Amino acid sequence: MEELYKKAWDKIINAENILLVAHINPDGDALGSELSLYPILKKLNKKVTVFNATKPLPQYLDFLPNFNKITDKLPKNIDLTIAFDCGSFDRLGIEEKGEFLINIDHHISNTNYGDINIVKPDYASTSQVVYEMLKTNNVEILKDTAICLYSALVTDTGSFQYESVNEKVFLTAAELVKAGAEPANVAKMLFQRDKLSRLRLLAKAYDTIELCCDGKVAFVEVTKEMLEMSGAVKEDSDSIVNSIRAIVTVEVACMLREEDDGIKISLRSKNYADVSKIAIKYGGGGHIRAAGATIKDEFDLEKVKNMLKKDIKAII
Repeated sequence: MEELYKKAWDKIINAENILLVAHINPDGDALGSELSLYPILKKLNKKVTVFNATKPLPQYLDFLPNFNKITDKLPKNIDLTIAFDCGSFDRLGIEEKGEFLINIDHHISNTNYGDINIVKPDYASTSQVVYEMLKTNNVEILKDTAICLYSALVTDTGSFQYESVNEKVFLTAAELVKAGAEPANVAKMLFQRDKLSRLRLLAKAYDTIELCCDGKVAFVEVTKEMLEMSGAVKEDSDSIVNSIRAIVTVEVACMLREEDDGIKISLRSKNYADVSKIAIKYGGGGHIRAAGATIKDEFDLEKVKNMLKKDIKAII
């Protein structure tokens, strides 16, 4: 892996026009990892575009340094594309790979679509992979970079709650704090700026909770009508599936959300079930304990739920 880190950095050093891109509907790890390289590359006098196809971007991440630099317009000339936290090329929201692509990720379902693929499924977040690449190449971790990487690490570990958290994760966090990240401020920005509309959405969604399989499986629904009535946006529902998993008897939690092109499913497990198998079946991906997919051109929530009940029974 050290050789790959050096090969990737050499490619970065020799590029002039660099595109940083993360997956559509980005989370904290996607945007944090993507934005972390921006100040470093600007210091190296590179022309840098930070791109994401999603509009609007998640408001809860607007405190990340250089968040306002993210655009949904692609530049004409690109020497190098760097993709972050994205398991497959089609989820980047761009049509062509470009001249050269470095793929940095930690999803086990990654399809290795880059010219250089730096994929570490055993790592807690993509930001941890980015940090290791920078350290291997003796790159100074600037304060803005540290804030982005630390925030990404916090969000993708559930505030250091998940099985992926180990000694190395805490050592990385400590180094990022040393470089300028402020844990208390990051926590305040991430978890103490809730919206009334999101809380109203949660109330409506929680009314749909259904347990099955002797309480080992929980389903929850988010409809377009709920979003409209509460004034929330779809990103406000992202944490719901995690809270459903917290029910004492539940091993697998599943959220079904109505989308324009079908039904989005988000899957979480607590102890042993591999939910990535289900996500992959429906064209998605993710991790053993957290995965998702969109079942396209299907809009019957009850039908999808019955399909998933069979799939989930097979893995528990």
